[in-house]
Amino acid sequence: MGVVLSRSLFIKQAILTLALAIVLSLLSSGIQFFEGIRHQKTQIDQNFDELLAVVEKPLAEAMFRLDVDFAQQQINSLLLTPSIAHVEVRDELGELFVGATAKERNFSISHSLADYFLSDLQVYDRRLRLEKPVFQAGHLIVLPEKRYLLDEMFQEHLSTLIYNLFKDVLLASLISLFFYFLVTHPLMRLTESLSALEHNQTLPLSKAFYRHHKSDELGHLHATFARLWSKLSMALSDLERSNSHTKAMIEHAADGILLLDESNNITLVNTAAEYMLKRKSADLHSQSLESLHTSASWAPFVEILTSLQVNTPLTIETVYQIQHVELPVEIRLAKYKIQNQVETLLLIRDVSERKETEAHIHHLAYYDPITNLPNRQYLADKLHEALQRQQQGVNYSAVVFMDLDRFKTINDSLGHNVGDQLLCCVAAQLSFLKEDNIVFARMGGDEFAFLLNKMGDDKEQVEKAINGFADSVMYACQQVKKAGHHEVHITASLGATIFDGNEGSAEVILKQADTALYRAKESGRNTFALYKPEMQAISDARLDMEKALHHATEFKLFDLYYQPQTNDKNELIGAEALIRWKDEKKGFISPAEFIPVAEEIGLIVEIGHWVLNEALSQVATWLKEGKWQLAWRMSINVSPIQFQQAGFLPMLKAQLEKHDVPASCVDLEITENMLLNDLASCLDKMNAIKALGVHLSIDDFGTGYSSLKYLKSLPIDRLKIDQSFVRDLLTDKSDEAIVHAVIAMAKALNISVLAEGVETLPHYDRLREIDCFFYQGYYFGHPLPPREFITAFVQDLPEPPLS
Repeated sequence: MGVVLSRSLFIKQAILTLALAIVLSLLSSGIQFFEGIRHQKTQIDQNFDELLAVVEKPLAEAMFRLDVDFAQQQINSLLLTPSIAHVEVRDELGELFVGATAKERNFSISHSLADYFLSDLQVYDRRLRLEKPVFQAGHLIVLPEKRYLLDEMFQEHLSTLIYNLFKDVLLASLISLFFYFLVTHPLMRLTESLSALEHNQTLPLSKAFYRHHKSDELGHLHATFARLWSKLSMALSDLERSNSHTKAMIEHAADGILLLDESNNITLVNTAAEYMLKRKSADLHSQSLESLHTSASWAPFVEILTSLQVNTPLTIETVYQIQHVELPVEIRLAKYKIQNQVETLLLIRDVSERKETEAHIHHLAYYDPITNLPNRQYLADKLHEALQRQQQGVNYSAVVFMDLDRFKTINDSLGHNVGDQLLCCVAAQLSFLKEDNIVFARMGGDEFAFLLNKMGDDKEQVEKAINGFADSVMYACQQVKKAGHHEVHITASLGATIFDGNEGSAEVILKQADTALYRAKESGRNTFALYKPEMQAISDARLDMEKALHHATEFKLFDLYYQPQTNDKNELIGAEALIRWKDEKKGFISPAEFIPVAEEIGLIVEIGHWVLNEALSQVATWLKEGKWQLAWRMSINVSPIQFQQAGFLPMLKAQLEKHDVPASCVDLEITENMLLNDLASCLDKMNAIKALGVHLSIDDFGTGYSSLKYLKSLPIDRLKIDQSFVRDLLTDKSDEAIVHAVIAMAKALNISVLAEGVETLPHYDRLREIDCFFYQGYYFGHPLPPREFITAFVQDLPEPPLS
């Protein structure tokens, strides 16, 4: 069949049609043959019945007479019929009476074939019986000659078989010829036309073809082919354009493109890849991709490349070796299958600039731009890593916080540039402490930190080592530092905490170190404190204070109380506005507690602004009500931080104008420590304030460091002797001498003196004796709210004259 199906369509059809006709003809003849056998069997039975009926009575009479010769004649006559093979006559007892067998004859049909086709042909057994007299003679048994009968049947049907076979073969030949002219020949012409067809041509068939086959299947086939060819032509055009487009895209792509075969050999290289890899396409073609990699990058890359699944793109980074220079690249890998061939596409991008940018961003994110030290985030990450490692075993580490003492003073007085140089100098001087297990970082501002990893498993020894480390840091900080043109002396306060990984988080440890640092600064600075659990309560209290202070500042929950100031005649000369804060939970909180906190967290300017506004508003109200004399002064404390603000003087002018209060009614109190920062700037601002008509006093005089040196040049109106000297005036000769000196110096400079903290009559008498004539203290009156102050200390004044 394989040979037949490999020939032309006409030969295939002709052979198959002929074979089918022969098979069908034989099948039809076989059916007719078997049907004829069935019909002839019935005929044979009828013939035998008729034949036996002729000899039945004579044989019965011969047996009655026991005439063997006559009986033998009868059965011999039967054997003359070729369809009988053997005859027997038996009596009632089954004994053979007579019998005969036909002579052996040659037939073309074997016994087995005859038995197969005539297996159901019976042995004829007829009972012999006489009617008169009634006599049961026996049986006549006749065996038919099956070979003869079957041969007769074959002879009879052979001619029919030959006729049918000839007729069917002739019909098949005619059908094949008709099929050839009707289908095969036009189809051959159509096929030849299609074979000769080229791109963008139409099907070149004769008009006769269209005329004869316009409406039949070949016409439809031609029309279908025409449509398909048109679509195919368009598809080919699109494919050519797409192919050209793809080549152009590959050639002009900004990224390098490599195509690999199944053996990871390069089969395609675009222009960008040539430029990036500095090698021509011809040099790279059929080369292994390994030739582009560094020795270290190939093994992990090929492992990823081998395990990459088809249609599962992946982006990775690796390193190429380009003319002895390592080039970091980002590769988009895509493995796909085309016509049972697996290919891998590599989109390659040079990321060296990005890596440099990332490194720069990383440096910006994790390093301080001024000192080039690691920053807070870097230290926090390293601390987190240390905590992860220490969970695997007991080993103590530590975090040390360092804060430069009086750095803000230096920064504000000498300028931020000098301050930055000082920070760099400190970082450089402490660089000798850098070791593999030490991270030195700048946390921000003037705060630095050290992370000391794996210092040992003996806590006492670790504490000793931390103390020694802190001494080294403080000693280094005490050395003279060159910042710009200035030689700067500075000290540092340090706080540390030791941890073993059970503290929970890096935030907890950093908070503990910060708490210890705060304790060191509270202890007088230039010292070191190691975190103890009891410190946390103090730190938490401070944090609560900060939160509450923010809340109080935002919602203006403060009050101003007023304490009278009098002269030696017990006459009121003014009052000092004193801020009071009553917290909902803690009650009244002393200004000595919350004012330093406000200065540290940057709220003092806002609070000072509120105090000035509130005090001037109250003075304005009292002036309108006739309860305040123009000669009286309202003393208002000004924080050094607020005073140093560039906008302080404009703000003061705006407040005076807003409330329409005479400048002479205002006395601003500043501390002498403020003068240490920048005397020249302070002097300019003080002169400007004096020019407005506002009075200036130095508060807490005698507790500072250098004001005596510059006192003669300051435009001040009054010195306020600190209450610490007044309190022990009667019992401590030193304090008495200081008070005498201050009064004498002020008198020489024509500056008035007011003593604070006058609480008893003996104090009052002694101050009068040494020529101090202005006082403030509990002896004269406690600070009171506005209404109570007026009730207690202000007598009814005459109504102000009408303007």
